[in-house]
Amino acid sequence: MNALNGVILIEKHKFVTSNEILSIFKRKTGIQKAGLMGILDPLATGVLPIVFGEATKFIQYIENDKKKYEIKSKLGVFSECGDFESDPIEYDDEKNIISKLNNENIITTLKTFIGEYMQTPPMYSSTKYNGKPLYSYARKNINIERKPKRRIIYDLQLISLKDDILEMSVICSSGTYIRTLIQDISEKWQLHSCLYELHRSKVEPFDNFTTIPIDKLESDCYQKYIISIPSMLHKLPKKICRVEEIDKLYCGLSIKQLVSHADQSLCLIIDIQNVCHGVGIYKNNCLYPKRLMKR
Repeated sequence: MNALNGVILIEKHKFVTSNEILSIFKRKTGIQKAGLMGILDPLATGVLPIVFGEATKFIQYIENDKKKYEIKSKLGVFSECGDFESDPIEYDDEKNIISKLNNENIITTLKTFIGEYMQTPPMYSSTKYNGKPLYSYARKNINIERKPKRRIIYDLQLISLKDDILEMSVICSSGTYIRTLIQDISEKWQLHSCLYELHRSKVEPFDNFTTIPIDKLESDCYQKYIISIPSMLHKLPKKICRVEEIDKLYCGLSIKQLVSHADQSLCLIIDIQNVCHGVGIYKNNCLYPKRLMKR
C-alpha cells in the first residue's frame, strides 16, 4: 500500500484561499488525490487539514465536530461579507454604547450563546443553494432566503475589550460561521460588528498534532507530519482480523463474530501485523466491509 495516505495540518496564513493552499500542496508533493476538511476564509489563519491518498475514502468516519477559534471583532462597523474583505461602514453613533460595555455584561451575553445555537448562514458563504454556493448569488446582488441551521457552542470566553476591538475564544461545532456569530452577539447590545481577525487553533480530532507551514513542503521533511489513517480514526474501536478474514472482507464477504456487537456500529479493521485495511460494520453478529483500502 502507498505509505502517503493520511492527513496533514497546514498552518494557513492570511490573504491566501484554502483552495490555493490545496493547489500548492498538490504541486509540491505530487499527490493529486487530496481534499480539504473544513475551509478557512482568505483573511483567516490557522489549522487547515488536508486529507490525501486512500484517507479521502474515510473522511465521513472522522469525528470532526469541535473546532477552536481565537477571534477579534471590531464593534460599531459592518460589511456585507462580515469581515474586512470588503470596506466596512462605520457607525459613529454606536461609540457611546461601546464605551459603556464592561466585562460583566459581555460575559453575561456570551453565556446565553452556549449550547444549541440556531444560525442563519451568511450570503457570503460556501453553503449551497440549488447546487451553487451562496456567495455566487451575493455577488450578483441576489438575496436567497435561508433557513437557520442547528449549531452548538461548547465554550465562549471573553479575552479582552480594548477600545472597539472585542477579543474572544470559542469552541464550536463544524459549520459554524464565526462572522455571523459575532454579529449575533453584538446585536444583543444593539451594535454592528465585523470580523477583524480569525485564527483556528484546534480541529477535532487532531488537537495533539503539529501543523506545518506551507513552505516546509519543499522537502521530504513533511512526511513526519503525516497523521496516519488509524490515528485519524482513533475513536473507532479496532478489530484485529486474521489474513484469511481480511481476504474474505476484500471479496465482499462477512465474518461471523463470537462476541455480540451493536448493529450498524463501525470498527477499524486491522490485521495481525497492525496494518489498517479500512472500516467495517457489524450486522446480525457478523462483520461486513464498509469501506476498504486499495490493495
